[in-house]
Amino acid sequence: MGTVKLAFTESFVKLVYAVGDLPPDRWGMDDATRLRIALLGLRAVLSEEGMEEFIKSGLFNEREIKHMKDVQKVLSYLTKAFYGILPLWVVGVVSLRDKRRIGGVFLIGGFLGLLLVLLSLLLSFLNYDALFEKFHNIVFDPYSWRFFDQDTLLRVYPMRFWFVSTLLAGILMLILSSVSLLVGLLLRKSR
Repeated sequence: MGTVKLAFTESFVKLVYAVGDLPPDRWGMDDATRLRIALLGLRAVLSEEGMEEFIKSGLFNEREIKHMKDVQKVLSYLTKAFYGILPLWVVGVVSLRDKRRIGGVFLIGGFLGLLLVLLSLLLSFLNYDALFEKFHNIVFDPYSWRFFDQDTLLRVYPMRFWFVSTLLAGILMLILSSVSLLVGLLLRKSR
């Protein structure tokens, strides 16, 4: 969830636009405008004020607005779960008191994180469109997130945007999982 939180930042969206080699807009919208609108969409899923700005912009149709409200809800639930579970995890780990047992927690977490991210990256490279569709059909109403090519959301967040975002988030998760494994190994070896 920490990786997801980092992916939903202005810096991350700007990074994807900078390195993502996104296809040009078929209707002539320049990248600076697309980025500005993409950041508007980001603010919409992060706050009520951002959502109001998103709706008032007049750039999005009702389907797009509904989908972004759905994304906002999902992110809100995930954020609450993350901040609710994190203190419990910290208390649980600290209560172990034994460095070797704490190291075991980090080892298991790092190993599971690596497994998850490697599976996600493998599936992304094999057939990203199918992975994207399955994910969206599980998390959202299967008919609420499909848009026409000329819809603003697809113009500012083309599939290439999501593919590159997944790769960058995967790299970050690989790093974090590797650090967890290293910390776990060091703690397990300590006396």
